[in-house]
Amino acid sequence: MFSEVQTDVGGYGVIWNDDIDLSCDELWENGVAVDTPFDGLMAFSDATEIWGLHESTLRKAIAYGKLVNGVDVCKFDKQWIISTKAMYREYGNPQK
Repeated sequence: MFSEVQTDVGGYGVIWNDDIDLSCDELWENGVAVDTPFDGLMAFSDATEIWGLHESTLRKAIAYGKLVNGVDVCKFDKQWIISTKAMYREYGNPQK
């Protein structure tokens, strides 16, 4: 049955067949949030925009040991990722 699932026109629901359909409101009200390992992570570019910092500030924090690589931050190819917990801990509440 799950192989027959489709998105409703406009993307506001899920349809399996004429007998079963779920609106976006139904999914929102009765859905269950699922935690993932990626919750609470953001790119440096997003973090610096939200907190009003420069990326060099975060890079220096790594160099000085204020942010720990593999714990607070991680680099994937050329992209640095940081946890929101580390941002709140080190820089307080966001500016935006």
